[in-house]
Amino acid sequence: MSIERDYFWFRLFKMRGIGTKLLASIAKILEVENLNPETLPLNHNDLLAQSPELAKILKGKIREADSEKVFAAYEQLKDYGINIIYPGHPDFPLHLLEISPVLFVKGQQKRLTSDSVTIVGARSVSDIGIRITRNLSGALVSNGINIVSGYAEGVDLEAHLGALAAGGTTTIVLSGGIKQLRQKDAFKKFNWDQDVLAVSQFDPDTKRSMWYALARNQLVCGLSKAVVVIESGPEQDAHGKMSGTFYTAKTALDLNLPLFVVNPSCFDDPPKGNADLIALGGYSLDSVDGAAEIVECISGKIT
Repeated sequence: MSIERDYFWFRLFKMRGIGTKLLASIAKILEVENLNPETLPLNHNDLLAQSPELAKILKGKIREADSEKVFAAYEQLKDYGINIIYPGHPDFPLHLLEISPVLFVKGQQKRLTSDSVTIVGARSVSDIGIRITRNLSGALVSNGINIVSGYAEGVDLEAHLGALAAGGTTTIVLSGGIKQLRQKDAFKKFNWDQDVLAVSQFDPDTKRSMWYALARNQLVCGLSKAVVVIESGPEQDAHGKMSGTFYTAKTALDLNLPLFVVNPSCFDDPPKGNADLIALGGYSLDSVDGAAEIVECISGKIT
């Protein structure tokens, strides 16, 4: 009996006790041992004979009682037009293996490997911030760059819409399962199916949450060649609440991605987080010629 490759990865993803690290380990075993998921034996003893290392990882994790439920969930994804991207898939970015080995996508999935720039910022963005975001998104897409952001109100939304209004494309990285995605009214005048890619690293039925919003920051950064901060509050506010924008920016620095931060002097009320991020190593970005600066910086990274 053979098994479809995308179902193989979906079934692994749904197994109890298998998370990101084990999924990455399984991918490496398959590559090193040149194993084809479609022809792997389902019986544990047979798998043990073919690949002891893989059998050891999977031992006790395959529950036949779950098989019918998992297959029904898989079929439902297909009915929804949701695809599964995994190591070995032609559209899987190899550098995401340790971040998110399995992705759920809807839209033009080849955009996963496009030249992209992430734009993030505050939900309560200023009018100046909106204008900067829209202009920057439009200028970047005119250079053939796809815009990545998180679909939240504020800067995220303006970045997506700025890209689409300029005739470009955009990638939405979700803070919940992909089956929770709903098209916002502002997007209805654009070609959603053609120009928008939605991506999630979470179980398709997972409801979005603040914790997941923070957890997906590595993926937001990993899909891009640079990260841009429009407006950011301090790392923590007076009540101890962490800034998602600031956290994303620090993730970019940790991943050695170029981090561009709009110069605080561009605003009537300079964002405190912007100055802090520049002090941590972000490039101060001019609000007028910012796109040219970004393209020049990442030109060596563009394929």
